[in-house]
Amino acid sequence: MSERFQDRVIFERIDRVAIISLDRPERLNAFDAAMYEGVNEALAKFASDPDLWVAIIQAKGDRAFSAGADVGALNENAKKGVNAALGGLNLDNHMVTNKPLIAAVHGFCVGEGVSLALCCDMIIADPKASFIISEAKVGTNAVDIPIKLAKKIGYSKAFAFLTPGDPKSADWCERAGFVEVISEAGQVQQTALDVAQRICNESGPLAIRAQKETLWRSVFEDDVKAKEVGLSMRTAIRQSSDYKEGREAFLEKRSPEFKGT
Repeated sequence: MSERFQDRVIFERIDRVAIISLDRPERLNAFDAAMYEGVNEALAKFASDPDLWVAIIQAKGDRAFSAGADVGALNENAKKGVNAALGGLNLDNHMVTNKPLIAAVHGFCVGEGVSLALCCDMIIADPKASFIISEAKVGTNAVDIPIKLAKKIGYSKAFAFLTPGDPKSADWCERAGFVEVISEAGQVQQTALDVAQRICNESGPLAIRAQKETLWRSVFEDDVKAKEVGLSMRTAIRQSSDYKEGREAFLEKRSPEFKGT
């Protein structure tokens, strides 16, 4: 039996595995305020259920894991003088759960989709998956993604991933250490389920949770200052004409003309 959160996220269970599916395929699973809330609520449910040991985060539709933040919604807010983010993932700031999270990524994985995948403990990708961190092309800066990328794949590879924001293939991501497993074509969700069930069947759940918490705390607990800097810079950038131009160019499907102001 499945549940829905915010009409954006489906929550299902297979034995001890939670399946959390982004379900906004008509918008390529782009993140609006309801999507953020739905993901956060689904993860809270998983974290609080002692009978669920592993979660898979995946997406509905054939084309995308997620197209990132909903630029249309951002643009509408900006017209009203609101330049704040549409929402946020609790996973960006907290471990949320010490139980394993697996991302099963197919199609386009852009911006906030990359951030969500990076919040997971393992990324499994379809061979045709395409990862894109496009914030700079829209005239703003990513904040959580650079922090997580640097921790996961190192400074130089993270910089190459971010700059200038070109798509990266599943093969590139695997070589960089961003993707752990490339599935057979069209089998990424099944591959993720197979891995999740192996974890449930072959590993002590308390041991896995202890190992994850040890890893997470050793890697991520020094990021507060880095995030404060990134957020203050983004607040300033979102008042700029370049950010306005970037949003409008994206919606009009043309190349932006940035001026550095």
